[in-house]
Amino acid sequence: MTLHDLVAPYEFLLGEWVGHGHGHYPTIEDFHYRETLTFTATEGKPFLTYVQKTTNHDGVPMHTEVGYLRPQEGGHIEFVIAQPTGQTELLEGTATVNDDQSLTMVLGYSVVSNTSTAKFVEQTMRHYVFNTDRSAVYTEYDMAAEGEQMQQHLSSELHKAVPDA
Repeated sequence: MTLHDLVAPYEFLLGEWVGHGHGHYPTIEDFHYRETLTFTATEGKPFLTYVQKTTNHDGVPMHTEVGYLRPQEGGHIEFVIAQPTGQTELLEGTATVNDDQSLTMVLGYSVVSNTSTAKFVEQTMRHYVFNTDRSAVYTEYDMAAEGEQMQQHLSSELHKAVPDA
């Protein structure tokens, strides 16, 4: 498949990333989850399709979201995400290769829209730190919601799934 020039540097994202995470927030009880991120490409298009799913440790679905990662020139990244809980997130930020060759994506500017029946989410922030060989990623999701100030809500450590031979 021929990837768009803006997407090619992010080819390492393609496929499935799986692992475990932990969530907490003042308005809910702490919880653990299993997370799967899937990135796919469309030939020649300047975006990656994103699907995120979480389950509890018994395999019961907890959350899902879908969207598009839109790399731009100069390490700028846009992320468009829709959630069945009634929110959409438009995030922008940067991808930076660190001195140790790990890669940090910080999506720190967000616009969140909520449906009239959704819990009110004011702002979000997402961090992704990929190890040097791009085989693992540590994620953090920060949120200001339900009258609470911006704070960490979720964190996970995911590993790139190796396709069956």
